[in-house]
Amino acid sequence: MTTIQDEIPGPRGRRSQPCADTVRVAARVVTHTATAVVVVALGVAAAAGWRTPVALDGWTVAAAAGAVGLIAGLLRAVLGFCLPTAWGHEALFGSLISAVLLWAFAATFAFCLSYFFHAHALDRHATLKVTATVSHCVNRGDAGNLCTYRWLAGDHAYSSQDSAVRAWPDGHRVTVRIDPAHPDRPAQVTRSYWALWIGVAVGAFGTPLAALMAWSTESGLDG
Repeated sequence: MTTIQDEIPGPRGRRSQPCADTVRVAARVVTHTATAVVVVALGVAAAAGWRTPVALDGWTVAAAAGAVGLIAGLLRAVLGFCLPTAWGHEALFGSLISAVLLWAFAATFAFCLSYFFHAHALDRHATLKVTATVSHCVNRGDAGNLCTYRWLAGDHAYSSQDSAVRAWPDGHRVTVRIDPAHPDRPAQVTRSYWALWIGVAVGAFGTPLAALMAWSTESGLDG
């Protein structure tokens, strides 16, 4: 004779789903490994310098690891939703969200810090003042104005794009700074670092906070 109690699986069905448990544990390991790879790869990219081959490789590895971790985290959360589990699927999705936040904050910190050093280096080497002609200014709304600057250095003409305080009419002339050793590099027109510093601060504050959230969420899950 079968009773109602006989039909209820053991502790939330964990013992009745050994294969699902194995997949969930494997997905958890993959997600944690992906997080470690993302953080290390972003650190390498930030230290390697702006748009260097090593930095680009670091960003590529971080993006690939993040994609793998996201897939593994989603698989783990879906299994927790579809199959009996000792933890609620809300906690599993919370763990995935905290991991994604960690990746996002770490990427913000690495990008802004790397670009700050790059922009600061350009400013430091742009010691020669020349007159440039402005053309093709475009108002990008909240992003400000973007103009093309053309100048002469020696017998050669160069051009680059940079921000502007206003959308100047074609033919407007302004003074820009260039690197005399490398006149082909972008001219320095206006440079403000406040947005980069905000990004660095957000990344520096958010990364450990997201890591703490991830650790706290995971500590409540039985691997």
